[in-house]
Amino acid sequence: MLAGAGVAAAAATGVALSGVASASTTTGAAPAGLTAAHAAAAAHAAPAAVSAQPNVVSVLVGQGRMGGVTWKVDLEYYRHLPKGFKVVLPPGIPTPKYTGLVCERMYLGGVRIDHQGGPWADCQPVTGPKSPLGDESLNGFSGKGTYGYRLFVGEPIPRTTAYAVMTFTDGHTYRARTVRIPGTDFAAFAIPISKGHYIRSVDTFTASGHRLTHETMWH
Repeated sequence: MLAGAGVAAAAATGVALSGVASASTTTGAAPAGLTAAHAAAAAHAAPAAVSAQPNVVSVLVGQGRMGGVTWKVDLEYYRHLPKGFKVVLPPGIPTPKYTGLVCERMYLGGVRIDHQGGPWADCQPVTGPKSPLGDESLNGFSGKGTYGYRLFVGEPIPRTTAYAVMTFTDGHTYRARTVRIPGTDFAAFAIPISKGHYIRSVDTFTASGHRLTHETMWH
C-alpha cells in the first residue's frame, strides 16, 4: 500500500508501470545490476499521494497496468477502531489494547481483492501508530495468489527499509520503493506480478543499497 510507482528493471515481466519466503533471511550488499544510482532514486522518489479524513489516513503505495489489467494498492490507518470492526480471539486469550486499524486495499482490474470478506478484509488491529506489523502477502483472485495476475505486498518493520527488489525465475527484476503513512511506523511496498511470472526471491534494502533481508519462500 510510491508516489504511485515502482521501478521495473525489465519490461519483459509484462508489467507497465506507474507505481516476502523459504524463510531464508540474510544481509549483505545489493545484487549485481542494482547500482548506486538505483539507491539514490529510491531515496529521492516523489512523495506518496496522501489523503486524510478525521479518523483515517490513506497513502497510495503503487498503481499501474500489467497486460490489460490495472492494479492499485493503498495503505490505510484508522486512528481509532472503526464502528463495526470486532476483534475475535479464541477463548482464554486476553485481547490486547487495540486502538486502531491498518488496512491493505488491493485492486486488480478495479475490483478489490478479498472484497467477499467484507469491508475489514485485509485489515489488522494495532496498538498505536508505532506498532508496525511486518506483514507480507501474495494476493490475487485464484490459487491464493499463486498464478494469474497477482500483487505482492510487504509491510517492512525497519524504518530504514527504502525499497524492495523482486527477482523472477527468468532472471528479471522489479523494484518498488517503500511508502510510509506520515506520523506512523506503518509502511508498505507493492509489486505487481503478471501471468506466467514466478518469484525466485524478494530482497529489501536501505537507501544506500545495503541489503536488509533476502527471502526465498515465495515460489
